[in-house]
Amino acid sequence: MITWLHFLLLVSLSILVACNNSAFALGDHHSSQDEIDYEPNPENHSFLEDSTPTSQSLYVNTNTPLPVRTLEESILASPTPTPTSKFNLCSPLKLHAIENLPAIISGPYDPPPHGKDERHHGVDFGYWNFEGRTTMQGELVQSVLPGIVTMVLHDRFPYGNTVIVETPYSYFPANLVTLLGFEPDESLYVLYAHLDTPPWVDLGAQVEACQLLGEVGLSGNTDVAHLHLETRLGPPNTIFESMLFYSTSATIKEMDNYRLWRTSGIFRHFDPMLLLLSNLP
Repeated sequence: MITWLHFLLLVSLSILVACNNSAFALGDHHSSQDEIDYEPNPENHSFLEDSTPTSQSLYVNTNTPLPVRTLEESILASPTPTPTSKFNLCSPLKLHAIENLPAIISGPYDPPPHGKDERHHGVDFGYWNFEGRTTMQGELVQSVLPGIVTMVLHDRFPYGNTVIVETPYSYFPANLVTLLGFEPDESLYVLYAHLDTPPWVDLGAQVEACQLLGEVGLSGNTDVAHLHLETRLGPPNTIFESMLFYSTSATIKEMDNYRLWRTSGIFRHFDPMLLLLSNLP
């Protein structure tokens, strides 16, 4: 009896040990397979690179528009001058050659302190008696340089009937860029004020050197017919839709434009004669 029981116990223990060993072996096999399947492969990083985009790849614009034509490409049809050619300027007054302009200056350039509006930001051309003529009224005004019309005023105080023409930086030879004090990519703006009638050109129009802009007159803040000319350097492509100051009818935008042009320092004035006489021997 006892022997038989001992035999059954030994058989049961043998079966139990065999099952435990099999279970332990299966567990080890599963763990080892996990490690093999998910161990990184140093020879293949494509998955990591594709699934982790860099900040650069997130902001690449594949629909970049074609470049817009620059201002100088739009308005300057003449070829680039050779180093030996002179820079071509036109007198602002059709009846007076550039070399004769100093003789008819009625109000010279008299710059104010920085940020101030008094004194004289430009130069006036006018006379009471010159070669048989008793007034400059009605004389033809023409553009000094080619460019784009960036302001047209119809009798707004103090400039009256006025035109501003912008000429880009790239039009000017290196020596004049240095002489006038251009900053990179700035434009030159020329203002023609006190015209007799509204200007003969429209805002945004392309003009050529010597193209007629209007006639000398008495509009704005003046009681003597003359041409007031200003030259300034400033940021390109600036449009002044209107400009008015010292008037109760001026809008905030018109006054802001006046201050931007006159006193902000963003548009830096200089003596127009520096430009006009720059091409003389």
